[in-house]
Amino acid sequence: MLQVTVSHGAKMGRFGESRPTIRDVAHEARVSHQTVSRVLNDHPQVAPATRARVLHAIRKLGYERNLAAQMLTTQRSQIIQVITVDGKFPFEVPLLDPTHFWLPDRRSPDRAAPLAELGYSALYTECTSETLARTLEIAAARMVDGVFLYAPQLHIADDELLAMANGTPLVRRDFVLASRKITWVGFDQVRATQLAVQHLLDLGHRQIAIVTGTLRGINARWRYDTWRKTLVENGLEPGPAAEGDFTTTQSAVETGYQAMLHLLDQGHPFTAVIVANDTMAIGALHAIRERGLQVPEHLSVISYNNAPFARFLDPPLTTIAFDFDVQNRLAFQFLFERIQDPHAEPHQHVLLPELRVRESTCAPK
Repeated sequence: MLQVTVSHGAKMGRFGESRPTIRDVAHEARVSHQTVSRVLNDHPQVAPATRARVLHAIRKLGYERNLAAQMLTTQRSQIIQVITVDGKFPFEVPLLDPTHFWLPDRRSPDRAAPLAELGYSALYTECTSETLARTLEIAAARMVDGVFLYAPQLHIADDELLAMANGTPLVRRDFVLASRKITWVGFDQVRATQLAVQHLLDLGHRQIAIVTGTLRGINARWRYDTWRKTLVENGLEPGPAAEGDFTTTQSAVETGYQAMLHLLDQGHPFTAVIVANDTMAIGALHAIRERGLQVPEHLSVISYNNAPFARFLDPPLTTIAFDFDVQNRLAFQFLFERIQDPHAEPHQHVLLPELRVRESTCAPK
């Protein structure tokens, strides 16, 4: 096939276009243009040899899709927008690693595959609760296929959020029990805190303190209220409490340290403390040692998340385990299902945490 190089670097196609077309690829690969389209859309019913021939032709000609035309034709952009509200995605969860964007693989229903492998890309956006409506408006204008929303401090009515989404399929990665019209995936924060408190009660602790995340957060409020309720139901007075901030690694370690110093300096007795996450526990453990105390001999510490480093701390940290990979994959799976069927009934999925007992907790001495 004759190719003419022009001054701006583009190639002339068989029909005079300034760039190779899908029909040029079909001619080069000796297949129909419908077969090329099936290869481009990763259709499973293409013979491997044919697929290889088409891909070779695409590379040889330097063919690139006209994404604007494709979007107008298919009403699909192959883009998922990840939006976090009033913060960043939890640093324990490397969501921006492409291997953590997962969707069901059409070619093999029992398998999940990264978004990129399935022809999708992801757009990450941070906004505030005040700018969420505008952010979702922009997402709709971009014709993104769906929105993965992480908004752990967003208290909003389902109808209001759906109106903001303007018809774009949306799934929340949050524990929002009151939500019934939005699809969401979240870990049961009530159960998580009951596990933590009951573990300490079973060891014999009766004076239990807590270091929470900001109580504006949905999870932090559930944990704080459950901590108080569980102790009161057991005839116990709740111990002292302090707030921290785990928006970033630095703020988590620092506020875990400061919150623990505050509890220790108040003078209210306690023999165990529940800390909002494992990274905050690093700061808390340092503060305890700084006051000349030992964990768990003088003070038992239990946390949340089961981060990879938790078992390597000194002492290894007792923690409530959340499998964030499962949470992310389910959220993307449900989002993909809503993209395929926007009128499907919303689905709420509560995940159950597990207790990991290590050496940071023991019976009070």
